[in-house]
Order: sequence, then structure tokens, then C-alpha cells
Amino acid sequence: MDDLDPILTQARELGKKISEHPRSCEFFAAAKAVAEDKDAQAAMRAYQEAVTKLRTLEAQGKPIEPDDKRKAADAERAAAGNEKIKAMMRLQADYMELMHRINAAIDEAAQT
Repeated sequence: MDDLDPILTQARELGKKISEHPRSCEFFAAAKAVAEDKDAQAAMRAYQEAVTKLRTLEAQGKPIEPDDKRKAADAERAAAGNEKIKAMMRLQADYMELMHRINAAIDEAAQT
């Protein structure tokens, strides 16, 4: 038996508790709703493509045309206006706050 086994067992138990927490359940349900919604997926894909294009042009030192900026802004508005995406982003922030608090508690315990 590896001396790490008890820690890994407790980590799996913690993972299960985290996955059962209401913030986790709500976030994963919202992410699933976005994944299953064609309009939300299209809005997210368009936004990601527009941002990727801007970042690529910037990294290559090429000028970013006003049309590219407008397309990115339009894509961002479309994604931000999608109710399922909005809900997922709000719930993701709650989930990330939960994970931050858990990590802080682990760090605190590890330093004592």
C-alpha cells in the first residue's frame, strides 16, 4: 500500500462532496444546458473565433481592422445576451468562488 493512498481516498471523498454541493450542481446543469443549446453554442463559437482572430493578428503584429473589432464586439454582445450563457457565467463565478475557498482552506491546513 502506497503511503499516498489514504490522502487520495480523502481527496476522492472531497471531490464527491464538492460535486454534490448545490453550487456545483447548478453550475454543471447550466453548462449542460449551454452545451445542448444550438443557439448558445453558435454564439459562444462566434465569440471565441472573433477573439482568436484578434489575438492572432495582435501576436503577428498585424493591424486589427475596425471591421474585426466590430465583429468581435457583436459576437460578445450576442453571447452576453444569451440567457443560458448568462446563467452559466453567473453560476460559474459562484462555483469558482467555492473552489477558491476550498483551495484556501487546504492551503491553510497544509501550512500548519
